Parts: sequence; C-alpha cells; structure tokens
Amino acid sequence: MKDEQTKLPEGELFDVILEDVETGIRPRKVKAVEKKSSERGGGWQFASVAGQVGFDIALPMVLGLVGGVKLDERWGTRPKATLLLFGLGCVISCASLIRIVRDALNSR
Repeated sequence: MKDEQTKLPEGELFDVILEDVETGIRPRKVKAVEKKSSERGGGWQFASVAGQVGFDIALPMVLGLVGGVKLDERWGTRPKATLLLFGLGCVISCASLIRIVRDALNSR
C-alpha cells in the first residue's frame, strides 16, 4: 500500500473516501445537494399560484356575466346572452385551470 495522501478538492462530496489499491476502489463524486426552498421560490410562489388560479377562474366568468347583461339590455334577449357568455366563461376558466395544473405537475 502506498502512504501517499491525495488531496481532495474542497466542497465536493464523495461516497467512498479511502482508496484501496488492491481492489482499485477510488473516490467517486456524489451529486451535490440542491436547496429546495430557493429552487421553488418558497411560500411566495405558492401564493402567486393561488392568486393566479383565483384570477383565472373568476375573471372569465365575471366578464361573461357583465358582458351578457349588457348585450341582453341592448338586444332585448333577457337571459340568453348572459347564460351563453357565462357558460363560455366557465369553459375558459376550466381550460385555464387545466393549464395551471399541468404546468405545476410538469415543474416537479
């Protein structure tokens, strides 16, 4: 066996520290541990996603209701435009929610 000391670079992690000359085992690098909180953005990212979900769900439905009421007043078709535009707002909200969930699942 050799009495030589191999200097290891600082900051690198190894899962085998000793070198065995007879078997040829040498140190190998281990993946560095990443910080989870800085990668995901912490609580602010979750607050942002919650705000985005609320905004993307409520806005199309509210705009559909307001626009439908205005069109019904103008055309004299009391509930038809309101129901049609509200339904369209619900469909847009569902599509937006599906997109947000897919993005969240793909980012993991």
